[in-house]
Amino acid sequence: MNPAKRRVNLEVASIQNPQVRHFYSLYWPQRQILYDFFSRLAEDQMDFRMVDRPDRKSDSPRESLAHILYVQLVYFNSLKTGMLEFKSQGVEHYWKMTQAQLLDEMDRIDQEMLDYLNAESFDSNQRVTVPWDGEMNTMDLIYFLRDHEILHIGWNLALMDHLNVPRFESLIQYWGP
Repeated sequence: MNPAKRRVNLEVASIQNPQVRHFYSLYWPQRQILYDFFSRLAEDQMDFRMVDRPDRKSDSPRESLAHILYVQLVYFNSLKTGMLEFKSQGVEHYWKMTQAQLLDEMDRIDQEMLDYLNAESFDSNQRVTVPWDGEMNTMDLIYFLRDHEILHIGWNLALMDHLNVPRFESLIQYWGP
């Protein structure tokens, strides 16, 4: 499959808030790697399961991307509400969407989050209530998104080998061949 082109055009250097700029300098390369991976799969590969036993099943790429988008919404909404809650985001339909629809949704959420974090009204020192330790600084909390993306990139490397997906430029640039 030909990789899809991102609609989100991010120039990290143009971000005014230094804390947000630093976050995106670390987060965006991982996000691009995920986008590039999922856009390289054929639609029929989106439902491949590396583990598919009666007692254990791994996520398919479609389920994995739907999960990644759900988690991004959880964290993004915590920035807007001041409370991190792992609850329904009204996106149960993600698990049934096509690859193209999921990639479009990824672009939409990325643009919305970028606009929100770049708004003059965004307070990077705001506190967010978290379930494990009371409160955290907004910018400290948002780095969990980067960690989550890296976890999925590691899993995707194994999927790439099983599905015979060659390494690609954004992955090689950041993680090496």
